[in-house]
This record gives sequence, structure tokens and C-alpha cells, in this order.
Amino acid sequence: MKPLDFLIIGAQKCATTTLFEHLKAHPDIAMPVEKEVPFFTGEDCSADAWETFSRQHFVGRDHRLWGKATPQYMCDPGAAARIHRLMPGTKLIAILRDPIERTWSHYQMGRRRATEHRDFDQAVGELLSPERLTLGRTLPVPRHQEGFEPESDFYVSWSEYGRVLSRYAGLFGEDQLLVLYTEQLEVDPEGTLDRILAFIGLEPGFRPSTLGQVIHKGGSSNKVPHGLRVWLRERQWLYRLWKLIPAEQQGALRFRYEQWNVRKQRAGINPIPPAARQALTAHFANDLDRLLKLPVDAPPWAGRYALDSHCATAA
Repeated sequence: MKPLDFLIIGAQKCATTTLFEHLKAHPDIAMPVEKEVPFFTGEDCSADAWETFSRQHFVGRDHRLWGKATPQYMCDPGAAARIHRLMPGTKLIAILRDPIERTWSHYQMGRRRATEHRDFDQAVGELLSPERLTLGRTLPVPRHQEGFEPESDFYVSWSEYGRVLSRYAGLFGEDQLLVLYTEQLEVDPEGTLDRILAFIGLEPGFRPSTLGQVIHKGGSSNKVPHGLRVWLRERQWLYRLWKLIPAEQQGALRFRYEQWNVRKQRAGINPIPPAARQALTAHFANDLDRLLKLPVDAPPWAGRYALDSHCATAA
């Protein structure tokens, strides 16, 4: 069995697509055509199941490094143990974004997909209750096999980086986990890519044509209304034509469509409601303490949370 050499485990909405596109272009790296083809969120994570999966998604048994990018692995409560059980030597890459910004982006995606109808203040108020936090941390990850499923239980829990990465750090060695930040990729794309290449055992210096680009940026709405997409999916003749396309190509086409269909947010607009931001700041300040106990660089937004949470407490 040939295992994965490296795995981008997330987090969702934090530039995992950008990393995937950069690394996929490397001549010494083999990755699936589609980014999000989960394996370790399934019930069968045996060596035989991996052989079947790898024959479908990795062409040839050559000298290249095998890698995947699956942000669901920072969401699924059992993924870390499944990965370690089958591939204990795999190197893991996590890229993180300000947790409030990630939470807001995740909520906006739900609005675009018409699976979320609450305002942000209401959603945050509900999700910060102890019962809903527990639910978001333990529910299985939606697989979206028959269209978009709601992810409304996960906006907050999937931004708890300290909690999630503590699980990985308890299983994998320090030299197997690289934690990066979205701001590093934006400010220094060359240096950040070189750091990743050195981590997985390749020479620095590779510069893909995508370097410096934001490959899949979220936005405030869709160009094509979600209801029209649902209507088209219900046309049986179109569905039959779609099924004629190989499964791995379907995923790539879905991704390109999602990229095109997002109407971007105008620059300079910060629409996060102040009450929701204050509540989330206090919540994520506690999770930041857990993150900083791990062998990671302090995130660029660490001081902001410490300052804001102190002010909120003093008020």
C-alpha cells in the first residue's frame, strides 16, 4: 500500500483550495483532479479501501509524492485517529484564518446555498450555547452527495482550531504537523510555498502560475439563483447527461462553477454585526489559549483577540 506523503487537513474557508492548486502543479507531486474527495470521513478506512480509492484518484504508481487536500478532516471528530491508524507517517498541513472571519465566511456560504435563513446575530447566539457547541463538535460531516446539505451547526465549532489541532498533536509528532496562516500566504506567497515544499521533502523554489492568486474567494451572493440550480438538477434528462461525465471530472466542473458563480463582496465593507463579533471574540480567545500551547507560531490575529476579550471583560 502506498500511503499519502502529505495531507492538507484544513481549515475550511482558509485558502486550502489555493494551496491545492499550487501544489498540484508541481511535477513531483500527484494529487486527485478534485480537491475535496474525502476518504477518512468514511466508515471503511481499511488498507483495502485505500487501494481502491487510490487506483481511482492517483494515476500510476510513480516516484512522485502523493498528497490530498480535504478540509473536512479538521471537522470530523474521528478523522485524526483514522488517519493515524492507517498512515501514521503522513505529514499534515493546516492553514488557519482569523476564526471570526472564517465563521462569517462559512455563514455567508450557507446564505448563498439557501441552506441558512437566520441573521448572523441569531445564528451566533444559538451556536454559542453549550448544547449547540457540543452538537457542532460531534456531528458527522455532511457529504453533500445529493446536493448541498446544511452546515449551520458548524460555523463556530469548525473555527475552534486549538481544540481540533490538539487532537492531531496528540497523535502525530511535532515534525509531522505544519500550521500556517492565511495572512502568510497572502503577504509572502513565495516564502510560504517554500516552507511547505521543505516540510514535505522537496526543494524550495518552485513557482506555479497560480502563485499570488486567491483561487476561490467567498462572496455575498450568487450570480445564478440557487433555486434555478435546484430546478435544473430536477430535470431528468439533464441529470442523465450529467451522469455520463466521469465522477472525477464532475467534481472539477462543480468547483469551477462555484468559483464563477460567487458575486464578490465590495472591498472595504465589514458587515459582521458588533454584538456577534464581541460574543465570538470572547469565545475564540479561550480556544486561542489552546492553540498557543501547541508547537505553532502565534497567529497574526492573536493580539487582537487578547486585547478585544480583555476590553469586553472589563466593560
